[in-house]
Amino acid sequence: MQLTGLLWGSKLLSKVEFPHAEILGPEASTDEIKDLIARHGSVFIKPIFKGGVGKKGKSGLIGRASDITSALKEKERLYFIEHVHGTSCAKADGVTFEGAVPAEHEVYFSIADSTVYRAPTMTISHCGGVDIEELGKDKIKEVPFDPLTGLKSFHVSNALDDLGAPSGIISPLVQNLPKLWTLFNNYGMATLELNPIRMMCTKGRRLLPVACDFKGAFDIDTSSPLTTRSSNRR
Repeated sequence: MQLTGLLWGSKLLSKVEFPHAEILGPEASTDEIKDLIARHGSVFIKPIFKGGVGKKGKSGLIGRASDITSALKEKERLYFIEHVHGTSCAKADGVTFEGAVPAEHEVYFSIADSTVYRAPTMTISHCGGVDIEELGKDKIKEVPFDPLTGLKSFHVSNALDDLGAPSGIISPLVQNLPKLWTLFNNYGMATLELNPIRMMCTKGRRLLPVACDFKGAFDIDTSSPLTTRSSNRR
């Protein structure tokens, strides 16, 4: 089973207290959308697809609006839009409204059960917001770790140091990214990807990692011997 977007992803992230962009579903009223725009300056309007659908941004399937009239126009455009990617075609069923998160830095982060390392593996880059395959090898770090001990702060810190990431983003990521292992492990996930995580500057001038997208796959096929399950990771 696959899950994409913050409509449901935000509910999972909240369980481990990982910050995420404020999100409204397709049932949001005009007043609620106006209030979201007033507090965040603008909103992103994204179509809801069942299962995993990629390349939405490059296909023009993400709208942005700073006033209610434009937001409603984008809602009408995207609500039932069709998206063709490769040989597959998907039709949207509603949209979400996502509060904009101002930031200077974006981060890519994922955890997956790796068949190469035969262990859960963290993939991280301080050049988020783009498809990971577009980045050079010197911009990405893959770190396998022991499922018995889980993802630790030093895994994140060492990886970002090796990548030469800006020093200001390292500490908040070290504090927050290990929470995602708890989510990955406790809910039987096979993959978890946040791209981008935007490093928002708070009122206290501290950086806070905010998830602005969510992709997850849940392995519900207990007959397969190839993937490590949540119950076997401990």
